[in-house]
Amino acid sequence: MNDFVFYKKRNFGMLISDTFVFFRKYAKDFFSNYLLINGALFILIGVIAAFMFIFYGVYSSNWPLLLLILAVLGVLSAFLVLFIICFPIAYTQLLEKNADRSSIKAKELFVVIRKMLPRAILFGIISFFIILIPYFILILVLVRIFGHQIILMQIASYFVGILMILFMQQFMLVYVKDGLDYFPALGKVIQELKERFWDKLGATFVMNLIITAFSAAGIVVPLVLYFTIMLLIGIDSLIGLSLLIFTLVLIGATVVFIVSNFQIFLQILIHLGEKEGEHTDDIDLIGKHVEE
Repeated sequence: MNDFVFYKKRNFGMLISDTFVFFRKYAKDFFSNYLLINGALFILIGVIAAFMFIFYGVYSSNWPLLLLILAVLGVLSAFLVLFIICFPIAYTQLLEKNADRSSIKAKELFVVIRKMLPRAILFGIISFFIILIPYFILILVLVRIFGHQIILMQIASYFVGILMILFMQQFMLVYVKDGLDYFPALGKVIQELKERFWDKLGATFVMNLIITAFSAAGIVVPLVLYFTIMLLIGIDSLIGLSLLIFTLVLIGATVVFIVSNFQIFLQILIHLGEKEGEHTDDIDLIGKHVEE
């Protein structure tokens, strides 16, 4: 039986450290399944995107077609993001049910994710109108207030952004994982975030800094490779250039999506910490640090 506890209220430091403890224990199994399931979907969507842009460049150059392509890619990207977010939720859910497991089968994960997706998609659609539009309006208000004070505007926008990451991921977990209706889930999340708020926000902030550093590397390295290849070799073919860009974007996006799992799992720890005392026996032993 493993010795890592999910159902435990954690302070700032424990949220950060236990996130990395989890991935030290499960990294091989987690990311092998992650790349197998999400990688296949990501490559499929990437290939569709590449061929759509190749078609646009070779056979047409009208704006309606471009807008249609961008709309289709927007929908596919939103689906991909929701699918990827559901992955660590599904992985954790399967571990919750059996404390003795050290590995999860891809087929099991796919079944759980498939069941979660309808609620995840509905959550995204409702939240776009209820949460995200007011959020964008708030950002515009901040820009207007701090328009000439760039540093203050960036600090305020970043703080609101971190708060939104914490709030929206906790909201999604309560709605998708716990199965509450939308507005009851909203009320529950607001109440839960009042407890140890600064621990939760601080951990989200620090994890976001870590992810940003790794994501920047994942983006900068492909850009350097692109300019190096274009400078030393040069590619005249449109198809060849499209394939090069697709490959480099694939590498960068893969890094970004992989490291984002650390933030999502940290949010799962916050969420499950609110259930301390609701689960007993073997389930409580998942995630427990054994003191020698």
